[in-house]
Parts: sequence; C-alpha cells; structure tokens
Amino acid sequence: MIATRAAPHLEPGEQIQTGFVTITGWLIFTMPAETFVVTDRAILVVGRGEVQRLPRDLSFGKPTGLYHKFKLDRTYKVHRQWYPEVIAADEALRERHTQDDPAVGEH
Repeated sequence: MIATRAAPHLEPGEQIQTGFVTITGWLIFTMPAETFVVTDRAILVVGRGEVQRLPRDLSFGKPTGLYHKFKLDRTYKVHRQWYPEVIAADEALRERHTQDDPAVGEH
C-alpha cells in the first residue's frame, strides 16, 4: 500500500527505504491520515490529494507508548504497529550521515 501510494511521486531511480501511516482521532475512533514514505533522497508525506516532499534529514525520534507523536508542520501520531518502520527510518538516516562523514560516531 505504501509503495503504491508513493510510486507516482518518486523521482527516477529513487528507492523507498520504509514507510508508515499516521492517524487522526483518539483511541478507537482513529482513522488513517497521511502516509510517510521515506526514500533515499526525501520524505514524502502523501495525504488526501496532496504530497509534500521534505528533506531526508528529518528524524522522527524514539517511539514510545501506544502512539508516538512528532511535530513538523503539525503534530502527527503513529500507532505502535508502525514503530519498526519509524525506527528503520531513523536508523537509515544515521547510516547516511555516517557514510557522508566517517568521523560521525567516533569518540
């Protein structure tokens, strides 16, 4: 589902690394809102009828609790079922920074 939603918005050769769905609402009254698609070049926020292309240098933070919240243009909520994908997005970003600057991570 995530790859299908992202496909029309990818640049030639751009690779999807991971993706997850954010929600709106509260408790059992939640519904999918935007799909975050993390690629090797950008973060795509695919919403109803619109797509934002954000820099790939965004970190989502360590997810905790039932819903992880992070703030960009507004607050987004991610259900814990998507935590592995949120963690994978941040790990891919760290790996990218390490490849760009081998001194990163040295103490």
